[in-house]
Amino acid sequence: MMSMNSNLFEPGKSKPERSFVQLAVKQNQRLDGRRSNESRDVELTFGTDWGSVAVSMGDTKVMAQVICEMGLPSLSRPNEGKLQLNVLLGGVAFLDEAYSTHDQRSLKLNSLLERTFRSSKCIDLESLCVAAEKHVWCIRVNVNVINHDGNLYDASSIATLAALMHFRRPDVSYKDGELRIFKQNGLEFTPLLFHHYPVSVTYCVYKSSGQPILDPTLLEENAADSVIVLSFNSYQELCSLTAGGTAPTNAPIVMQCARNAAARCKSLLDFVRKALALDEERRSQGDRSVNGLVGLILNTEHKLSYNKLMGIQKQQQQQQQQLPPGENMELDNESSETPVANEEPSKKEGAGAPMDTSDWLPHDEDSQELPMRSEAIPSKAGKYKTNKKTRPRKQNNSDSEEEAKQYI
Repeated sequence: MMSMNSNLFEPGKSKPERSFVQLAVKQNQRLDGRRSNESRDVELTFGTDWGSVAVSMGDTKVMAQVICEMGLPSLSRPNEGKLQLNVLLGGVAFLDEAYSTHDQRSLKLNSLLERTFRSSKCIDLESLCVAAEKHVWCIRVNVNVINHDGNLYDASSIATLAALMHFRRPDVSYKDGELRIFKQNGLEFTPLLFHHYPVSVTYCVYKSSGQPILDPTLLEENAADSVIVLSFNSYQELCSLTAGGTAPTNAPIVMQCARNAAARCKSLLDFVRKALALDEERRSQGDRSVNGLVGLILNTEHKLSYNKLMGIQKQQQQQQQQLPPGENMELDNESSETPVANEEPSKKEGAGAPMDTSDWLPHDEDSQELPMRSEAIPSKAGKYKTNKKTRPRKQNNSDSEEEAKQYI
């Protein structure tokens, strides 16, 4: 007989699993052998239909499909199209055991994708308008979760961005009150117009260690004390920030994650653009063998790997060969990313010491140094007597007291 608390069937929900992951993170170790700032390989597979993409990050598999139809605009924005995002978790077995868990995960994913793509206004919605107050394009993205092994946020955002960039809508004409859609009449399909291209990156924070973990698995994600999700575009501009949990997420930890996330988002966008160029080349050659959901998930011939296209594996092998044996040194999984510090700033540097490359934090230029505590020495009576070395007083440009008495 199944237990009433179905959350225990999800990895990382029991106390022994949480304590085991906490102990491993404290020793700077991960179950899959990755480093704390190393992510899993991202694989893209484009389907025959425009806007159909499958994304794999380890055992996490997500599929996105873009659908367009003609509809009425909203009353508040009559000259803009619509963008709708929908996440379906029907493929995950243990999430379907409890409706509350299923509904909660779905709402979180939907809200995150809407903040990343709709609130940031990454798509030019005015270009989707055919006739003001009458006809606009309604774009809908359906994200289907096939398997869940952690970090659904990044997989869903990559799948949504790749599907929107891969999508082509048919051409239309509106003359004399008549709407006409050209689907298969030899006219080229029109791609969507973008203002920017956002991608999200997820970190997990634990109380046992101050080192954030990039791209967590399901076991690491459920055992984490806090989760930080950052979305950046190619201009390294922050699009959205989501942080929640019980672990203290102070400014140095957030800035640490933000610097690495900005570089990773830029490299992920370069990977998606290279994958789209290869898919366009295959289409020009007439190679369209990937068709259907099963073909997207199981097909290995047309999978485009992030590590292979970006040359990450070769760089890691070369760097590992150059390192002397026994030297403990962390390597980045991307050449453009900066490594995450293993230790927090020491107390010797002072609490007010500025960070190295924190361009997002403002610096106080008019800040004055406070007097040292050694300038005042407590006496036996309990009062404070100043040191013999006193600071020279500033010269006053005003008249002295003697000159003022003469005039009086």
